[in-house]
Amino acid sequence: MPSWFSRAGSVAAVGLITVSLAGCSSGGFIFGASPLAESTPTATPTPTATVAPFESEFSDMGSVHPVSIVGPQLELNLDLWTEQKTHEWTNDGEKMFSTVINVIDQSVPADAAFALKRQVFMSNVTVTATPVDADGEAGTAMTLLNIDPVAATLDPEALKSDYGLLITSPKGGFQLESTDLGELDDDVTGVVLDFAMTITSETAGGSAVYAQQVVAQTVPIAIYTDAEAEQASAESSDGEN
Repeated sequence: MPSWFSRAGSVAAVGLITVSLAGCSSGGFIFGASPLAESTPTATPTPTATVAPFESEFSDMGSVHPVSIVGPQLELNLDLWTEQKTHEWTNDGEKMFSTVINVIDQSVPADAAFALKRQVFMSNVTVTATPVDADGEAGTAMTLLNIDPVAATLDPEALKSDYGLLITSPKGGFQLESTDLGELDDDVTGVVLDFAMTITSETAGGSAVYAQQVVAQTVPIAIYTDAEAEQASAESSDGEN
């Protein structure tokens, strides 16, 4: 995959619209202690200077689970994870992540009949990636995904309507596997993923009245040099991220 990185700044904007619709029934990754300088009879050992890594909960844990409120007691959950060791996410290495998106209606008990839960649909998902260098300067955003969830879903019996794919839990949801960040320039130390989803949600269970909005979530991800990856791998005795 071609390398991408530009010094131009990037600003992402997300719009919000509300409409009435009817007629639907259905601290950064820790590598470990830095090596100490050799001691002498007249000097106390001091830590070797290091560059602070790009702060990312995803890189620390191997997954992240941000929540967006899309209506009263209506929670959109974005689950992002990788099966790789995140300290091995180098500029020219493989960097694969998977995603699940669903909505939980907290206004009714979890075991309530599904007909009482508000129906929520998703009609578009875009993901852009903005590279950041060691000085904190952002490059030009690259579009990783711009997809119709109905066409891209892995579920052969997915529930859908004119408003998109049903994502109300437990019967609805969207999963996408193994999206690749691709190759990055050598001076990139982090990437900011920006998710944008067009969401149409029922205002009340069974009302067939809907509100539409664009929901955004941001996920920062650290990128390591080959030397940092080798150091982290050597210091990770338990094999975790």
